[in-house]
Amino acid sequence: MKVLLFVIAVLLAGCANPGLSDPNARKSTSSDNRDVSDCEREAALASAGSKAQAFDNCMRARKQTPK
Repeated sequence: MKVLLFVIAVLLAGCANPGLSDPNARKSTSSDNRDVSDCEREAALASAGSKAQAFDNCMRARKQTPK
């Protein structure tokens, strides 16, 4: 009987709405991924010796601009 109650409790807990998730968290992650992709693309177009520097400069500029 206790096992059945435990199984029912687990199933009900899985169906519960967490309600604590931040809807803006996914947007921030998506935006950060897009920034990294854009900066990687810019760095790929830079000359061979300055690819890392171009990426760093791009990421710094992206972090300073308000979203």
